[in-house]
Amino acid sequence: MKFAALFPGQGSQYVGMAKVLREEFSFTREVFEEASEALKEDLVKLCQDGPADHLQLTENAQPCILTTSYAWYQVLRRNLDFKPQSGAGHSLGEYTALLASGAMTLTEAVRLVRTRGQLMQSAVPKGVGKMAAVLGLTDDKIEELCQMASQGDSIVVPANFNAPSQVVVAGNADAVDRLTALAPEYKARKVIPLNVSAPFHCPLMKPVAEKFMPSLQAVQWQSRSFPIAHNLDGEIRSSGDLVPLLKDQIDHPVKWTGCVGALSKNGIEAFVEMGPGKVLTGLVKRISDGAKLFNLDSLDDLKTFEIFYRENFK
Repeated sequence: MKFAALFPGQGSQYVGMAKVLREEFSFTREVFEEASEALKEDLVKLCQDGPADHLQLTENAQPCILTTSYAWYQVLRRNLDFKPQSGAGHSLGEYTALLASGAMTLTEAVRLVRTRGQLMQSAVPKGVGKMAAVLGLTDDKIEELCQMASQGDSIVVPANFNAPSQVVVAGNADAVDRLTALAPEYKARKVIPLNVSAPFHCPLMKPVAEKFMPSLQAVQWQSRSFPIAHNLDGEIRSSGDLVPLLKDQIDHPVKWTGCVGALSKNGIEAFVEMGPGKVLTGLVKRISDGAKLFNLDSLDDLKTFEIFYRENFK
């Protein structure tokens, strides 16, 4: 049986998300200490105490989620000698997947996503951009609906292809509002506005992609111990230049359905999501029929996975 390690993106954070790691696995304190030292900020306090509105800020959520997810990965490495055959992450999570694969150090990773978060946070003035989840339409219908709702420089585009009939759109606020009004004509089941600070993964993020390029180029990229399915095109790669892939990821849609489909076609039979929440586990369930699914965010989650893993691999 082949395993893929999955890592969640922004929005999965919650106050207290690192508590079980710090209390039950003392070695993970070194992970948080290294990340905190890299940013000159106490990430444990931010993860544990928040406040929630501070943790929710893009520039804070990204390093906190990455560090927490990576700490769970280290738990599996230490306790089970876990070695995934592939990996993937949703948006921010792609950086965690690359970190886990050895493509960069933890210090490099947290500094990189802190800069990414700061740039994304300040890219568009408050109220100018918007995101919404559209349920019940095919990808083709979503594309058509976005074209109908876009007018001149006011645009809305698919931002996250999360699962069949579940696509997030992003763009100018008035264009997203037009799409919401048009959605019933296209037989959309529901349109849900998202509480986010900016319209991610759309052309409004292009200035961010350009400004972020030097930070990506400054990383001392290393070889990967397992291949990664990339958000930009859903392709699985074990080598090659990561800079253009990560740069373009910022202002292009996340093709999560494509990532999971590619992993399944490549023989992955089980997926384990590491980090706060279980959003990706739910999405994979809708994409890959019959896959074994696990998420790690508690001791009970770990025990369930450990039993299955030892029975199948030890």
